[in-house]
Amino acid sequence: MKIWLTLSEAADVAGRTERTIRNWVDAGVLKSPVPGRFQRDAVLAAERTMRGRVGRPRKNKDVASP
Repeated sequence: MKIWLTLSEAADVAGRTERTIRNWVDAGVLKSPVPGRFQRDAVLAAERTMRGRVGRPRKNKDVASP
């Protein structure tokens, strides 16, 4: 079993799209110590963390929209 995964392999392991994996990296949920490579255990941990979240974050309704 591979320890280091490419973006495509990480998406397959997590059962998500490549865009979702990129979003997790941008949000700081998943770290990529080697550019373009992800540790299998980190991908699985991020998937468990994100599975527990429900829905999208709500926008602040106190701020007036233009």
